[in-house]
Parts: sequence; C-alpha cells; structure tokens
Amino acid sequence: MGENGMKLKSCSVRSGKTVDYFGINSIGNIESFVSNVKRVYIITSRSAAKISGALDDVVAILNRYKISYRIYDRVLPNPSTNTVNEVSVDVWRFRADAIIAIGGGSVIDVAKIVSVIAECGGVVENYIADSQSFCGSLPLVAVNLTHGTGSEVNRYAVVTIDQPRTKIGLASEFMYPIISVDDPRYLLSLPLNQTIYTTLDAFYHAVEAACSRNSSPYIVAIAEEVVKIISEWLPKVVKNLNDIDGRSWLLYASMLAGIAIDNSRAHLIHAIENVLSGLNTNLPHGAGLAMLGPAALTYLYASEYENLYRVLRHLDPSIQPDPSDNVKVGEAVRRFQQLVGFSERLSSYGFTIDDIDRITETIEKALSYALKLAPIDVTREIIRDVYLKALYLV
Repeated sequence: MGENGMKLKSCSVRSGKTVDYFGINSIGNIESFVSNVKRVYIITSRSAAKISGALDDVVAILNRYKISYRIYDRVLPNPSTNTVNEVSVDVWRFRADAIIAIGGGSVIDVAKIVSVIAECGGVVENYIADSQSFCGSLPLVAVNLTHGTGSEVNRYAVVTIDQPRTKIGLASEFMYPIISVDDPRYLLSLPLNQTIYTTLDAFYHAVEAACSRNSSPYIVAIAEEVVKIISEWLPKVVKNLNDIDGRSWLLYASMLAGIAIDNSRAHLIHAIENVLSGLNTNLPHGAGLAMLGPAALTYLYASEYENLYRVLRHLDPSIQPDPSDNVKVGEAVRRFQQLVGFSERLSSYGFTIDDIDRITETIEKALSYALKLAPIDVTREIIRDVYLKALYLV
C-alpha cells in the first residue's frame, strides 16, 4: 500500500485512442477484441514475453478462439529501421488483420510503426521523411512488460536510423494502440537492472514533460504523482523484486508518465540520449537518461524551478522553489539514483571525450525539434557539459 494506505485495484484508463486495462489478470480484457479477428501477428523480443508468462496467456486466448497467428521474436533493444521494415513485410505477407505487441518500449514501438506500414505501404524511411504518409494502421494491442516505457498509452515511437546514426521519434494519431494491458504479474520476472533502468525512464518522462514548453498544470500534477510514487516504491522494489504491490505502483507511475509525455514532450535529456543509444545500441535507454539527467536538471531547474520544485521536492524536502537551488536539485537526483543502485557512467559503454563533436552535431542535425521543446535555449556548451559530466560521473 502507498502512503495513504490505498491499494491499487484493477481499472481501465483512456489515453488518446487507447483503452488501457490495468491490474492483475487484466490480460483477459483482450478477449472481446480477439474474438472478432481472424489472423494475428505477435511481435516480441527474444525472451521477455516467454519468461514473463505473457506470451503463453496471449496464445491461450488465441487458441481458445481458434485464431491463426504468427510470432516474430527477434526485436532487439533500440531497434533499427531494418527490423521495422522486415517485420512490416512479414505482417503484410501473413495478411494479418491485427497485431499484438508483447514487450517493453522497443517491442511496442516497432509494432506501432509496423501497424502503419502494413496498412499504408512503403518503408519506415518514408514516414520519417514525410509525416503526411500516415494514412491509417492495423489494430494494435500492446501488452506492456516494463514499468518505464509509457509507449502503451501514447502515440509516439522511436527507431534507430543510420544517417546520421541516432534514434528518431515518430508521432501519429494512428499509432495509438486500441487496447493496452498493464498487468503487474508480468513484471515479476523483470531483472534488477531493468527494474532500475525502466523506472528511471518513467521518472525522466515525468520530469521533462513537467518542464516542456508544452507543459500545463495538468501535466505538472501528473508528473508530481509519478515522482512521488517512484520515490516511495522503487527503493522497496529493488530490495524485493517479488513485491507485487510495489510493481503495481511503479507500473501505474509509468503509465501516468506515458500520458504526461503524450500531452507534453520530452526534450533535452531524451534528445542527447537518443543519439547515445543510437550510436551504441547496447546502452539501455533508461541508463543513458539517468547518466545525463542530474547535470541536465541543473540547467532545467534554473529556468523552470516552479514546476520542477513541485515534482522534485519528493526526492529532497529541503529543495526550494528558487533557481539558485539548481545544483542542489542535480545532487538530489543523483543521490536518489545511487540509493536505488544506479551509478553507471558513459565511459563504461565505450564513449570518450573524442565523441563529443559527433554527438553534438547529430543532435543539432536530427533532433533539433526536441531541443526546441526545452524551456531553455540549448547551446552546444550545455550539451557538451551534460555529456562530459555523464561521461565521468562528476
């Protein structure tokens, strides 16, 4: 139970065109949809869907209604355009009339883009170049397996491109899943490192949404709830990965954070990280954000201290709504991350000071749209400073 003694119950939540079914055994809510389709294409990663038990549950439902299905289980973290295009062709050849994604952000993002390409044709590069190419999508069900993505309740998807080497975001009303499932049972198999990484991903979704140029009192209220929940429950869950109540609350926080960025946007921290994990796809997205976040927040807090005070005071009650507390805020975030077991640095992933010009140039060339949503004018000097501090963890 939370601070107020309230225990999370199963419920449904609407976000955009998505109905999210939240709670234990909520997977059963896909039956009414599945019973009306004939051919389903399932997209997963190599093992998470199987280990969590989610794949078995979905297949059992499909078999109960005698639905034909095919499984693609080779989605990797930070997936490439080649993966998206390969799956899109296979979905079209299979003549699927619906897609079910079972996984975290990488899996759900692939499924979102594939759902559009399978309906409208072309390749993912067409949609990156021209957002007007979106014409519709196959119905998509998203079964979420992490408490970090938020992709199950929003219209965004990210894919890794080659020129320049980075991750880039796509957005369309057609990429909302029609149904999503957030069942905390499936998160009990999430290992410790992914538990930390994905929760910190949700944390930074909330923080950046709260201080985006598109933010609002509604978003700040959501973001405050997200950080309050994470600050209470993540330290407990890392000590007991089988804490189903804790998993439920972190999953709820992640879902809220997904709604926050759907109505606002991520910007500075995500923009830098998208280049980093595009260059090294072995860098977990949440880990990259956590390395960059403390330094970036010293700049963001100095500008948007009123909104960020409401959100971040739950990490350190001594924080004041004053721009002069910006360094203190960065230190408070770093201490919290260390408290839950995170102290990684970019140098451990092969990054060096020699990469800084390439990273800065790629951000300016491919991700300037994200930087424009930051509440500050993001200069090269700011990007360099945030990167260097994440490189050596200072």
